[in-house]
Amino acid sequence: MGRSVPEATIAIGRVRSMPFGRSRAEAAARQVRMIEAEGPVEVLAYALESLVEALTWMGESEKALRPFVQLLRWWDSHPEHFDTGDQNILFWEFGWIVNDLARTPTVPVARVEAILNDMERRFALANRGMERVWASRLEWELLRGGPNLEPTFTTWLTMPIDEEDSCPACHKESHTDYLLEIGDLAGAVAILESAIGAQMSCSRQPAAMLATLAWCYVELDRLDDLEKLIPQVVAELRAATSMSVTKAYGRLFEVYARVGAPTQALGLLDKIVDSLATATPWSRLETLRHLVTGTRALIAWGFGDHEIAAEEVEQKTVTAYRSYVDAQAEELTAAFDNRSGSTIQAERLARARRAEVAKQKIEFQVNQPKAAPEPVVVKTQAPSRTNSTHERAEAAYRAGDHRAAIDLYQMAANEAQADGRLMEAGWCWAEAARNSQEEGQAQAATRDYLQAHALLKASGISLEEISTMFIAWAPTVQAWNYRVFADLALQDYPTPARPGVDDKIEEVLPAVFSAAMIGSPLLRRYVLARAELRDAVARVLATWGDDDEARSGLEMAEESASRFLTLGRTDAAAHAWWLAGKLSLKLGDDNVDSNYTMALQGFLSTGHRNRRYGLEAAGEYASYLTEHGRSDEAQAMLAAWAEKGE
Repeated sequence: MGRSVPEATIAIGRVRSMPFGRSRAEAAARQVRMIEAEGPVEVLAYALESLVEALTWMGESEKALRPFVQLLRWWDSHPEHFDTGDQNILFWEFGWIVNDLARTPTVPVARVEAILNDMERRFALANRGMERVWASRLEWELLRGGPNLEPTFTTWLTMPIDEEDSCPACHKESHTDYLLEIGDLAGAVAILESAIGAQMSCSRQPAAMLATLAWCYVELDRLDDLEKLIPQVVAELRAATSMSVTKAYGRLFEVYARVGAPTQALGLLDKIVDSLATATPWSRLETLRHLVTGTRALIAWGFGDHEIAAEEVEQKTVTAYRSYVDAQAEELTAAFDNRSGSTIQAERLARARRAEVAKQKIEFQVNQPKAAPEPVVVKTQAPSRTNSTHERAEAAYRAGDHRAAIDLYQMAANEAQADGRLMEAGWCWAEAARNSQEEGQAQAATRDYLQAHALLKASGISLEEISTMFIAWAPTVQAWNYRVFADLALQDYPTPARPGVDDKIEEVLPAVFSAAMIGSPLLRRYVLARAELRDAVARVLATWGDDDEARSGLEMAEESASRFLTLGRTDAAAHAWWLAGKLSLKLGDDNVDSNYTMALQGFLSTGHRNRRYGLEAAGEYASYLTEHGRSDEAQAMLAAWAEKGE
């Protein structure tokens, strides 16, 4: 007998929580084969999308084309098997595939143009925003050059950013790429500084933008600004997915080399070489150009004889490696220019070859934690330890130096894991994730939370304990990772036994609330943890989920509200009822009246501190009543509630 839809969905979600690489791609392919053989067909789209994602992000873009074509055919023949989330992923991945084909010089111009036109047709038929289509067209024109670049950019810039198909951070990066191509460095810097200041982020941002900004600072001789920026560049690059920021590492290599910092520059080579092995031809060419400039700069500073561990060259020196990367760049340049019938790549390589070193060297120092007030945050709980690395991490956290805390918590996690202390290692990863959240690094936080979860679950942690991790993680969950978050949070975790019986609390919970046993501290802690966890999941599903997921969120919100109320947590209950009311409105559920009434009663009973929330909820409920021909009830409710809420 095949798996149910929930079982298969959870299995795919677990695959998507794995680190990118060969194991994840093989696991994703295995899920596709299982569903093709046994069903359920309702999740085939999700399985194919997870395989496309795994192959694309490990650098196997050409291999990703086959499951993507299969995905398109499935969409054409069975659109009923694509829920809202599946459709969003399908069209998001369309951009990946189109861009990767354009970045492969063996793909003819006519084929790229044809798939761009097909992309535009499909987006129009599906009534999706056109910005993503024109962003891909702009990528294509930037790559091949020619007279279409300026009108394509102008058209793209007028397109509104679509919430489902556009990435605001990548939009800023594309704008920057155009400005750099036309030589407007000042304009590019203004865009980058604004986007970084606004904490725009995605899977490769702000790492890529920060590396570009550092490069611009070298070009503009803003070396003081560069020195201040470098720690942030390094921190974000460490947190980003390496295969998505190959060029960014190349930029940083060039930056270090041009300011005469050979140790830092050459320390990046292993990372760059590993990334180049799986990079698209276009990413490889862009990175090689930075290596050409950087090695030339190191030679100009007198570091040509520096020894490097480069398997590609017989003589292990910077000078020999410079000849090698220059030849590699020359070969790829010719391939791209021959395909497009232009000389734009040759011109860019020529600029890379003649770039100058900075006016002065910079001696980069290891950053020390800065003194700062204790940050006001809710910290994930962890057992007390005597590990010295952990103590240093705690000290960095208390000093407000979140970047240093991230590195130290990760070191402590690796030490604990090596010693077999899985729970300690898991909590250290969770602490690293919380500090990444403080730095606005959503991708890095997700990666570390996933690592934390794997170790904590392996240690046999209880629901009561692990719920604190999910509650801390929830506020930074986004569209690209909400399903993984929900799948993990709703897994089975060990629960305490009900005193005096063999059943688990979870199995007898509905009857517990009428029993005197509610006074048991053990039971109260568990019920509260479960309510808080499910409330957090409900809010994530309410924000990012499709209608079916939002309905699950509604059920969880109502359940959590009831349990909060039973435990005397009226404040939390009121907010949970309010969420339930919002979801009832969105879904046309019959419980709108009861949910809003319970929320308003809760806000009223908690006094002045929740008056603002109560008035907002009352306004929403009044609008609902008015729209349904119950304006008299709305006015009476508002007047009565406002009077009582004074």
